[in-house]
Amino acid sequence: MQERMPYFDHVRGILVALMIMCHTVIVYGTDRVLESPLGVFLAKIMGTWPGAPVFMILMGIFFVYPKAKPAQVRIARGVKLFLLGLVLNCLRLVFPYLMAKLVNPDAFLNIHYLTPNSDFPVLWQLFYLMDILTFAGLAFILLALFELVFKKDWHLVVLGLLVALIAPALWGTGRDWGVFYPLVQPFWGNALIPGLESDTSFPVFPWLVYPIVGILIGRAIVRGDAYGTVLKKMLFAALVLGAAGGLFVFLSKTNQFGDFYRMYPGGTFLCVAIGLLWIGQFMLFTKLGVFQKILDYLIFWSKNITLIYLVQWVLIGFGIVFLGYRQQNNPWLVAALIPVFCVLSYFATKTLLGSSRFMSVLTWFTR
Repeated sequence: MQERMPYFDHVRGILVALMIMCHTVIVYGTDRVLESPLGVFLAKIMGTWPGAPVFMILMGIFFVYPKAKPAQVRIARGVKLFLLGLVLNCLRLVFPYLMAKLVNPDAFLNIHYLTPNSDFPVLWQLFYLMDILTFAGLAFILLALFELVFKKDWHLVVLGLLVALIAPALWGTGRDWGVFYPLVQPFWGNALIPGLESDTSFPVFPWLVYPIVGILIGRAIVRGDAYGTVLKKMLFAALVLGAAGGLFVFLSKTNQFGDFYRMYPGGTFLCVAIGLLWIGQFMLFTKLGVFQKILDYLIFWSKNITLIYLVQWVLIGFGIVFLGYRQQNNPWLVAALIPVFCVLSYFATKTLLGSSRFMSVLTWFTR
């Protein structure tokens, strides 16, 4: 069995490019920029549908493919990824915030969930902001435990449905637990209130649905299912979930898409469906030999996705010190920043790859 499948690298490589573009727009652009064609395309279309949900599905695939590791290894990796997420928060948020207090005190003014009455709660909120790496860590731990019990595919299907369905009932619970709230904050975060930014990006409920879907795909590949069989199963699942999600959206009076981080079942099912179709098209591209030479340039980005993720966030985070958080009102200026951060991220990544000391530390967190 081959250990790398090019279409997965192609998908992840595109996701890296989209990630840098979306983060640039979301972090620096005002509401005017987010409502411009640039913001709508990157942040609301590409960043929502074939963006983070697809990355989470791929994470689930590689959780079991090409070979599942022992539960204790996965749990240990999950703990280290969670810690890496907190380290990243220091580098991209805490340190820039402290620097901004000296050179640009208003740089973080538009992060609405911060408590500005004193430094400690602000620093804590920046340090303990839940994001992709913290979610990935918790997902590794939970999925490693679940795989000890849920051996059959239908077990995971039921688990995924339960996660999607009960998630809305959990959002906001535990806020009155005081100092104990951080224990549950990564799992669902604060209540879904229009205009209130989430304190937990990618909460376990409902985002665990996506890697569960990925595990089902990975299991099929590991079992030796034929390429066409896997693709047909993905198409069937996309049609079923797309129909179910569309029905939820049509019948429900609630905005099923929430604030993206916390979607109701209808939005979640539609995101899974589109994610499966997005991955499936790249599988077809490889099968048909379409765009392969161009897409192969993306393999570098895929192989080093964790490092690039760290690098681009640190660069964008320190950029807040000078550009401010959501303070740039000109879409053309924000658009001009995108290639700047893409190029800087690429060369910074290449430089760090050449440092054996740095890579040994990063490898400890990611293996």
